[in-house]
Order: sequence, then structure tokens, then C-alpha cells
Amino acid sequence: MLRRIQQTLTPLQHLATVTLFMLGACLLTYVVPAMGELRPWIPGEEEVPVLRLFSQWGDIPAFAGHGGSYRVSAESERATKRLAESVGDSVAANLGSRTAATPRPEDRLRIDPSEYEGITVTIDDPTGRGMRPFYEALARTARGEEGALTRVGHYGDSSIATDLITSTVRENLQARFGDGGHGFLLAAKGFIPYKHRGVRQSSNPDSWETREVVRRQDRRGHYGYGGVQSRAMRGAWARIGTAKRGEVGRSVARFDVYYEEQPRGGKFSVRLDRGERQTVSTKADELGDGVYSIEAPEGPHVLELRHQRGGAVDFYGVVLEREGPGVVYDSLGLVGARANRLLNFDAEHIRRQLEIRGVNLIVLGFGGNEASDDRPEDAFYDDYMAVLQRMRQGRDDLGCLVFSPLDQASRERGRIRTLPTLPRILAAQRRAAFDSGCAFYDTWQAMGGENAMRRWYKARPRLAMGDFRHATPAGYEVIGNMFYKALLAGFASYLSAGDGSTPASTASEAPANDVESNASDAGMPSSNAESNTSPKR
Repeated sequence: MLRRIQQTLTPLQHLATVTLFMLGACLLTYVVPAMGELRPWIPGEEEVPVLRLFSQWGDIPAFAGHGGSYRVSAESERATKRLAESVGDSVAANLGSRTAATPRPEDRLRIDPSEYEGITVTIDDPTGRGMRPFYEALARTARGEEGALTRVGHYGDSSIATDLITSTVRENLQARFGDGGHGFLLAAKGFIPYKHRGVRQSSNPDSWETREVVRRQDRRGHYGYGGVQSRAMRGAWARIGTAKRGEVGRSVARFDVYYEEQPRGGKFSVRLDRGERQTVSTKADELGDGVYSIEAPEGPHVLELRHQRGGAVDFYGVVLEREGPGVVYDSLGLVGARANRLLNFDAEHIRRQLEIRGVNLIVLGFGGNEASDDRPEDAFYDDYMAVLQRMRQGRDDLGCLVFSPLDQASRERGRIRTLPTLPRILAAQRRAAFDSGCAFYDTWQAMGGENAMRRWYKARPRLAMGDFRHATPAGYEVIGNMFYKALLAGFASYLSAGDGSTPASTASEAPANDVESNASDAGMPSSNAESNTSPKR
């Protein structure tokens, strides 16, 4: 019967039938809650319709700067040479899998110059105050002090939200200095574009609502450390676990659940692996921040969260850590963000969150979206000064670094050119960073400077997307490797100054191109979780 009907249909009728079937399948995802993750478009979402699906399923390339989780290796010496001719030796040298060696624990303070070969841009830190807290913590970690964790929180826009730059830096640092755990991630993402490498995460998206600092959706400014508040509604559940594959991220010793305490707070349950559920109340006399810690034997684990009963339960996120020594690198990307959106944080709230998290360094990686704003340099400068003051709040124990945007370009009259606003943004960022006692990393120059996006787009393998605003996974990997090496070069200069309790002869100098000018700029000074029976404050 069906075959007979098919034979009578014209090609146009065949096309119409298939089209109607596809439309029906798409509509079904909006009717059946269990199919929510398959919806091709979510109202208010900034991704390209349909392509959002590729950021959620499998190890596939990223589209429009979102999602994806794979690594690219240089095919051959010939391919590397060809790539170098189009984008430069520095870029070509940083394409490939993880760059970090895994030294013996006793050798982690001995950094050979070959470990950071292939970079032309180092970290500028003229006061020495921007990077010092990070290098001090990393020295303790490298010395193997018991429980010494070095924590970094890297905020940014969509180029950070992919977790491709940050995962590359994370894996390199953890391979070199020890795996401190995956770090922070949202309790549940709902329908916002959000993906982390090296960790497992699932939830029922229809039972979660998100409030983002980018959109100023919470009038109190309480978005949590990650800038997104995840509200669990009736029936909401989420599971977060260690990675099944890879050299890092496969073990955890403690889960910290960050949540909001409030007068009308409800209850949620936590369960480790297949153990018993424990109930946690978020009700409190006044608004505040709570943390519930669950310790576990070192190894692979899965944590389950469920809304139990009562009022709303607002989660800020979950942290996965090991006992240390090691490095933890939090990826805190916010799609569509401009730096000034961080001013939507309540000042006291974000201060508490950063203190609870215990980060040694915050990295602010914005500017890509600002490149569309035709504003004078001073306007950008004022924004960045205000943001740096809001996030650091005069704390000398909190390092800070401004991570400049990638090259941002557009096609005009058939030619791909850097947007004229970008140099103004970079100049404003550099001034604000130095005036605030922070460090600065020039991603734009590391890529090759003016019109780098054009060269990256034409490179093979392609390193830039066709929107000329985002990199491909291979391109993000290059940037991650270059930034990791810049951190390592800065740490080597710090050790050379004798500030890591290491003789200068055991450490190296900054890259040859910047030995004198960037010695201090690279970081040389110019001068237990609680038990699972109660929340941790």
C-alpha cells in the first residue's frame, strides 16, 4: 500500500511529504518534554538554529564558536610547514595535542626553556601584582605541599564558553603540575548553550530555569560564582560525574554543591553513586550563600541532585576537586557577554563567592562582542576599570589578568579585515589592567595581529570560522597552547627571581624576544572540606 502511494507521488510531492514530516518531528520536540534537548531552536538563544544540537551530542566540530570537543593533530612535517607559511611559525608550532610534559614530582620546579618554545607573546605585568598570587600558589603546588591546590577562574564570552581554550590550558597545567579535579560547572544548563570537556553532565532541561548575569535576570544580582543561577523546579534532577576517558578528569575526592539560602528555600537531595540520598534544606532566615560538601574515596564518581519538596531551590553550581597537590582551572564562559555585564553582580555577593571558591587568579576574557560597539577608547576603558574593581575589590591575594579578544573581522568588498574598533578595545583593556594592578595577555598579537582572522580562515587546517569572529576547535587549541606556554614562561621568570624557593639556576628565563622587557612583566615581583553531614559555609 505504502509502496503504491510512493509510486504515484511526483518528485515535488515527495519533497513536500518529507518537509512536512521534518516539520512534524520538530514540532514534536516542543510537545513532548522528554524530547526537549532535541529542539532545534530555543527562544532567546543566540546560537544559529539547528546547529545548537551539535554542541550537545558527540565529539564533533564546533559551529559558530559553540560546542565541539575534539583535538586536532598536525598531520605531517609537510603540513606543518605549509601551515607556518600561511599563519607563521608560532601559530603552527602550537597546533596539536597536549603540549605539556609530565615530569616527576621532584622536577616540577625545573622548567626547561623548550617547554614554552614557539610563543612570541608573553604576559605583561608591570607591577608584578597581577600574577604574583597565582605564581605563589603554583610554587606551593609544584613543591608538592600537601593539599596545595592552585585555582584559576577564567571568565569570558562565547570563545571561552566552548571550553576549548580553557580545557587545553587545564589539561596542560594538570599534566605538568598535577590534576586537582575538573573544577566548577553549572548544576544544570537548562537550554542555555553550555558545554564542558573532561566531565559528564546530564539533566532534564524542562525542569530547570536559568537566570544569567548577562541578561540581568535577577534583580538582587545573586548569580553565583559562574554567573548563572539554575533554579530546580518540581521533578528536576541533574547528574555530574568524572570523565570516562582521558588523562585527566577521571578522579574526584570531593563534590561541593553551591546554592542560595533564602527564607522560602526548598529542599534538595544529593546521592553519591548508588548510595543513600541525603536531604539538604536551603531555607534560612535571610538571603545567603551555602555550600554542601560530599567527600568520597579518590576515584571515579557520579553525583545526583534532585529537587525534593517545598519552595524554590536555586543552585549556583558544583565543584569537583581532588586532594592535591594539583591545578584546578574553572571555565566560566557566558555566551553573548560583554565585560560590563559583570557589573550586574551584586558586589558583596560576588566577593563572597570568589572567597568561598578560593581562586588564586581570575582571568577576564571579553571583547569579542564589544567589537561590534562603535565607542571611543575611553568608554571601553571606563567599563573595564569598573569591572576590574567589582571583581577584584582591592584584594592583593587575588591575582587578575585581562585576556584580550581574538581578532575580530568582517568581509568588506571581498576582503577580510580587522574591525576598526578592536585596536581601541585592546588599548583600553591594557590601560585598565595596568592601572588596576592586573596583568594583560594580548591574544590578538599572539594570533598574528592585524588581519590575523583572514590568515587563520584561509589556513589548512582552517583555524577560524566563516563568521570571522570565532576560531575552529583547532584554532582554539592553538590559542590555549600559546596561553599555557605564556603562563609557564611567566612562572619560570618568577622562579628565576628566587621567589619560589628555587635556585635561579634551576629555572629558565623568559622567551628570547622578551628576556629584558618582560622579565618583571611575566610575573617577577616588583617589589578541608567538611564532612557530608552538614553544609559548609
